[in-house]
Amino acid sequence: MKVLDSIREGDATCLLCKASLYEYVTSLPADFRDFYIQRGIVTNRFLDNLWDTLAKKRHIPPIVLVAGPNLRAQEIGVSFDLGSDFKVLDGLQRSHRLREIWDTTKYIDNGFVDQGDIPVARLTRKIAQGLRAEGLSPQVFQKILEAKRAGVNGSEAFKVNTIWLEVWIGLSEAQQIQKMLVLNAGHKSVNIKHQIELLFWSNFDVLENELKPGTLFREKDKASTSYSKERRSGEFHFAHLISAFVSLAEGGTVTTNAEFSAAQSFTADESDYSLFDIDDHLLSAFAGTLKLLDGELQDELGIRWLGREVVMVGIFGAIGSVAHTHLGTKVEILSDFDARIKDYVGILNLDEFERWRNTLELSKVNIGNVNRRAVFNATKAFLEGRISGPIDWRNLNAKGVLNDAS
Repeated sequence: MKVLDSIREGDATCLLCKASLYEYVTSLPADFRDFYIQRGIVTNRFLDNLWDTLAKKRHIPPIVLVAGPNLRAQEIGVSFDLGSDFKVLDGLQRSHRLREIWDTTKYIDNGFVDQGDIPVARLTRKIAQGLRAEGLSPQVFQKILEAKRAGVNGSEAFKVNTIWLEVWIGLSEAQQIQKMLVLNAGHKSVNIKHQIELLFWSNFDVLENELKPGTLFREKDKASTSYSKERRSGEFHFAHLISAFVSLAEGGTVTTNAEFSAAQSFTADESDYSLFDIDDHLLSAFAGTLKLLDGELQDELGIRWLGREVVMVGIFGAIGSVAHTHLGTKVEILSDFDARIKDYVGILNLDEFERWRNTLELSKVNIGNVNRRAVFNATKAFLEGRISGPIDWRNLNAKGVLNDAS
């Protein structure tokens, strides 16, 4: 590729480059779809028509890459080899479809014997199963074969078309995540759960190891809504754990929404607390409490209850709140809670919780907020010794359970 321009941001450099589509698509690493900060391939009808853009030699929007660790900044006007250890920071969906088109073109040119007397649509239906076995899309195959019969050379289209690429050199992992979130701000938004997971990503391995032999899911592996409905004992959702941990750290019920994600992204380099600054000792204690809770909540109601984000936020927000208002660190309050978990589970009265929850009217209240606050209040009342019997979820207020608190 050839360098057209460059800018610097601190220790990082961004090169604006120009390359042929052929050079780009044939240099894509085999695992380019697996870059951990990406959300994965999504459905997009507009991008499914990328072949038409390519065949008509129209402009494809720039793609943003992160160079491998050994590449050095290049001078404007210089041509250089990017190598094949780069990552796609923005433009994964376009890159995926370009590679899909290229693979289909190669298949048609090299291994496919056309049956010109059969209409393309009918022929495609006839061999669709075989195409899928080759990892090819029948829809893309049909378009390219129709174009080939009309005299359009797919391979040549890649060689004569060019693409602009922004290549970042020297970006830290945290900066890569920030860039990705900013780059996606003007497009179809990245799932908020996925955004939060990226901000907390450096702690994933720690939590995964601490929770073994349990299983830790990411949003791209299993959507949090599906997880909540299907949860089994020993399963945890990364996004839920982040919300719960932040609530523990803040000492309240924190909502990890788009505003929260943006605030964390743009304060990461400042002195304020952010998801990039984690107390490892507290994180380990947090995971230990989770395992104990999971071990005690073994019936169907308990397993499903712990799979709700609002429940996790309520429990750990209350523990953090008690640490803020009483003598003792958060780790000490977690330890105190651990010693009393059997008693806590014994008063949860989850049958009544479900009945109460089902009486809430969607048109009048935010059920998530009400549930979150109820679990927070009940847990805090328990920790402060203001409740020892079954929780009356219908009569809960900020001081605890009305029928039991004084």
